[in-house]
Amino acid sequence: MKKARMIIDILMTALLPLLMAYSLIGEDIHEILGICMFVLFIAHHVINRKWWASIFKGKYNAARFLNTAVNLQLAVFMLLQPVSGILLSKHILKEVTISGTASTMRTIHMTLAYWGFIMMSFHLGLHIRTVSAKLKGKMNKAVKCTIAVLFLMIAAYGVYAFIHRGIADYLFMKVMFAFFDFSESRVLFLLDYAAIMVLAAEVAYWIQKLLLLIGKRKKKAGD
Repeated sequence: MKKARMIIDILMTALLPLLMAYSLIGEDIHEILGICMFVLFIAHHVINRKWWASIFKGKYNAARFLNTAVNLQLAVFMLLQPVSGILLSKHILKEVTISGTASTMRTIHMTLAYWGFIMMSFHLGLHIRTVSAKLKGKMNKAVKCTIAVLFLMIAAYGVYAFIHRGIADYLFMKVMFAFFDFSESRVLFLLDYAAIMVLAAEVAYWIQKLLLLIGKRKKKAGD
């Protein structure tokens, strides 16, 4: 089960920047990858079904509230995304489209895509502590510091990529169409989006760490 979970998570992470490059990889491939992502999403939640069973159990601190809010929002995005995608399909499921809805569905699909991209990256960041705990003892301090610095450097570049790619404009619906430079390297595009993923994950990690630290201090003050 642990191996299956890890494989699914790796595949979903790898698919994320590819899906954002839909016009660069081809609309037909984008639709196939979108279907794959949805199947992996369902499998991910089946494997992690215990989380849903425990959602109303136990005490909530600020960090758990954040994690739950992100998971619920992401679940909504990931369920609505394929619906809008199906209604926009020009290849795999083109028979399902509804006449006169293309413009609205395009806006919904694109906005959900960018928010889903950020939220999924944020979600990954909230699990860095769990991954780090599992690797504890397997790496020395120097290696850990090197990896931490490397990811901070990638996140710093992610700030530039976030601005350069105009991600905020897509998130807040200032742009109704995604624009692609077909002359640019696909590798560079994917690297930029990978850096943005690292940026969002780092932000989530440090917010979570801050909330846990505040929680510990409050607990000590109350003792």
